[in-house]
Amino acid sequence: MKIDLTHEPPVDIFRDRGKYLRISIALLSLVVCGVLLMVYGVVSDTPHSETLESAALTLFVVPAMIFVYFGGKLKDYKRLAPEQKKELVELGRKHPEIATYCCLVAKQGREPIFAEYETCREWVENLTHKLERPERLKKK
Repeated sequence: MKIDLTHEPPVDIFRDRGKYLRISIALLSLVVCGVLLMVYGVVSDTPHSETLESAALTLFVVPAMIFVYFGGKLKDYKRLAPEQKKELVELGRKHPEIATYCCLVAKQGREPIFAEYETCREWVENLTHKLERPERLKKK
């Protein structure tokens, strides 16, 4: 998710959250089916079947790998923990751009989400690296 602190927060930030949630639920359902097939293969008295084993592993591994991608996308929509909220307030005190962005988010009637928090942290990190670079060059 691309967030720019120098512009207004996106109004439709939650547009894709429902889509990612439905995809994640479908993928987890397939993973559960794979696990159930594995349990059936172990518990039942049927002879060993390569087809059953392959189907169970396929239903378990492939959707699980894809779920990791969409789970990461869903992580961006998480609410902030109290420590993260405090850190964001501190960053806002030190950097007016972050404070302005957070005020614009509040005007939309919502709290900042994890993706916005991460963007603020990265912005501060990049800013400090830019400020430190000339100092390191002067010392050499």
